[in-house]
Amino acid sequence: MLGGDLMHMRCVAHILNLIVSDGLKEIDPYISRIRAACKFARSSPSRLATFKRCAYEATITSEASICLDVSTR
Repeated sequence: MLGGDLMHMRCVAHILNLIVSDGLKEIDPYISRIRAACKFARSSPSRLATFKRCAYEATITSEASICLDVSTR
């Protein structure tokens, strides 16, 4: 009986993965624009400094910097 439950859980995980993948396909153009903007800002020290200054002026208090994501995560 335990083997049947394990197979059922894998099926649920697969269905959830398909749903998330479809959702990500819907917003892919926006994600691509955000990735391009991050690459643009990080490609030059002066651009990155300008970005940080704008974030400071907008009172964004995050300590995190711009980072590029890993598409498989």
